[in-house]
Amino acid sequence: MRRSLAVLCAVLAAGLAAVAPTSPAHAAAPFKLPYPAGSAYTITQTPGNPYSHNDAYNRHAVDFATPSGTPILASAAGTVYFASWSNGGGNMVLIDHGGNRCSQYAHLSGFNVAAGAWVSQGQRIASSGATGNATGPHLHWNIVYCDSQLSREIPNSVETGTSYPTGYAPVSRNGGSSGADMERVSDWSGDGKSDVLGVDASGNLLYYPHSGSGLASPVKIGHGWGGFKHVMAADWSGDGKADVLGVDSGGGLFYYPHSGNGLASPVKIGHGWGGFKHVMAADWSGDGKADVLGVDASGNLLYYPHSGSGLASPVKIGHGWSGFKQVMSSDWSGDGKADVLGVDASGNLLYYPHSGSALASPVKIGHGWGTFKHVIASDWSGDGHADVLGVDSGGGLFYYPHSGSGLAPPVKIGHGWGTFRFVL
Repeated sequence: MRRSLAVLCAVLAAGLAAVAPTSPAHAAAPFKLPYPAGSAYTITQTPGNPYSHNDAYNRHAVDFATPSGTPILASAAGTVYFASWSNGGGNMVLIDHGGNRCSQYAHLSGFNVAAGAWVSQGQRIASSGATGNATGPHLHWNIVYCDSQLSREIPNSVETGTSYPTGYAPVSRNGGSSGADMERVSDWSGDGKSDVLGVDASGNLLYYPHSGSGLASPVKIGHGWGGFKHVMAADWSGDGKADVLGVDSGGGLFYYPHSGNGLASPVKIGHGWGGFKHVMAADWSGDGKADVLGVDASGNLLYYPHSGSGLASPVKIGHGWSGFKQVMSSDWSGDGKADVLGVDASGNLLYYPHSGSALASPVKIGHGWGTFKHVIASDWSGDGHADVLGVDSGGGLFYYPHSGSGLAPPVKIGHGWGTFRFVL
């Protein structure tokens, strides 16, 4: 990545003392390679390469030959410091890991996160590209000072340490079972932990922020939702914050984009959904954007892939779902792709793992759920694995933590939810 000589001279004039070697404490190795586990991409420029990695901005950087559209993952957990256009680097993301220390990802074709969002290690943050000063598609990866973007240190990764010879293609260990819940089911704030949204008895759509141990005061983000047949929240746009989808009284499926503090005008993305028993939005494909799943009138479970501006043709991934009281979709396994959970006619809570193209055999993770008014699967804890939230017969809202193979004892996080038409 190149900077203009004028910009570089200005930085040098301000003093290069800021580029002092980091302390041993900051030089620890929490990082993993910035692409999915099992993938390997050739290093085209190593730190100090005389072509363009020999100046104050780039002297510790590594370039990988990632084709356009390659998923780019967070090398370590942190807060998104910057996600926008930059001179030279094109579309760029900076993730703040504390101490004015940011991992840098440049020349991107698109973003999956926005500034201020918390991201987990292995979470998809962007797609690679060739924006800015680039001769072809690649990823420019570096550790920089957040405030100046001056090159700070060679990335010290779990896979390679600080050795990045040109021509080498290291295999990533990033993601996999420790990957983040990328579909952002009900994560309105974009902080990596789900919030709760609900349609009350008057048809108002309310957002209840995750407050750490419970819910903060609600914010009204819509009205007129009383006549909707289904309402769901997941990240359709891929910007790291949940949007809202709904099936109206006429069977139309609408997408309401997250507008920052409310919802933008709806976009119709489907019709004929009036007869569906259950409709869910979650990232089945693992591309960072929500897809739609539905149980039709015959009890078939269908997956409708996100096609960019709408939905592609459905794929049947199950049958016999007519008798289920509740059906939900979220990433229980933590592999970055949504699974399916359901409460059957006997009140058992069953987990159906994503098997690649369909669902594997169910695992029973609970019982006694038959009387619950609402059951939701979303990542409340922010650990990359979906938890379960439920509104019981008394209107109490309970959080059941994912315990590894089942559910830990519940924590009550709200009351008075018995009259809500939808909880998501």
